[in-house]
Amino acid sequence: MSERVPLLELKNIQKDFYGNRVLEDINLTLEEGEVLGLVGENGAGKSTLMKILFGMTEIRETGGYGGDVLMNGKKLNFNSPFDALAEGIGMVHQEFSLIPGFTATENILLNREPQKKSVLSEVFGDRLNTLDRKTMKQKANAAIDQMGMKIDGEMVIADMPVGHKQFTEIARELSKEQLKLLILDEPTAVLTEREAEVLLDSIRGMAKRGISVIFITHRLQEILNVCDKVAVMRDGVLIKEVPSSETNVSEITKWMVGRSVKTDGDAHRVPPETGTIMSIKKLWVDMPGEIVRNVNLDIREGEILGIGGLAGQGKLGIPNGVMGLYPAGGEVVFDGQSIPLNQPRKCLDSQLAFVSEDRRGVGLLLDESLEWNIYIP
Repeated sequence: MSERVPLLELKNIQKDFYGNRVLEDINLTLEEGEVLGLVGENGAGKSTLMKILFGMTEIRETGGYGGDVLMNGKKLNFNSPFDALAEGIGMVHQEFSLIPGFTATENILLNREPQKKSVLSEVFGDRLNTLDRKTMKQKANAAIDQMGMKIDGEMVIADMPVGHKQFTEIARELSKEQLKLLILDEPTAVLTEREAEVLLDSIRGMAKRGISVIFITHRLQEILNVCDKVAVMRDGVLIKEVPSSETNVSEITKWMVGRSVKTDGDAHRVPPETGTIMSIKKLWVDMPGEIVRNVNLDIREGEILGIGGLAGQGKLGIPNGVMGLYPAGGEVVFDGQSIPLNQPRKCLDSQLAFVSEDRRGVGLLLDESLEWNIYIP
């Protein structure tokens, strides 16, 4: 009886960027329907390894790579992501690749739209076919249903919450009938807690249908919750590969950074006598999908304040309102000075910084010369 061949094999993968070695002798295997958690600090080489697997052109343009990539025992050599897609490999990148003015359905089936004949196309050829909107809707909804997340297929991407954009990206890959392997690069980074749970359930569903998944995230507990095994990279080297049931967050963290990381609950304590640096009083914010009414908060100098809550209950609306990105009322006092609401420039001049959940869509370009006193992520 012949030995079973893995779905994916990476053998002795190496990569240099202009003489700088970024990947060193990487060996990994992935079985059909298996979920691999790929972790490591920023710069560990995870993204470069996935770019090789997905045939990204920048790999070819910088001299290619060493080693072999095999699927079902067949050696592959991709010249572009289109070659990877043809082999059944899909990838959801950290940065969205959606067309803002198109609907979710149109994005999900982009360049694969079902068509129907018309009188003109019968005479002049297929270029005059029309889109089969009914079949498009059915196929898009079928992909959306696989995720267990309700998304309006007719909603334009530009009007969507960030989480729904992420699910639209994933639905696009699930709609491809030849999909065998899906790479998810930090998919939960922009999701709420509930949305992340839905995505993890969706990954489990993919695995049951025989789709293999490479899941990249910094949320290590998610790795343990959904992955069959964990691969840890550090400085371009594969440090450890172990079943997820045989490790824990502390061990994974140690392998990632190369040393034990203490989690002392008393490591950051603000003395009781520390003065208040910012006061938020009776804040309301008119942000779509968020409820912010009569919020009062005091933040002491040097304090790290966490704001939690369910999706839509205001945790995103508070910083967006303070920074003037949505209509707001109430009072914000920072370092003894009242900060005018609805004027983002005034906030920046007062040395307040803000990193939005949608860093690319609404992120602010801040003056690096300013010395920030408070940071709202």
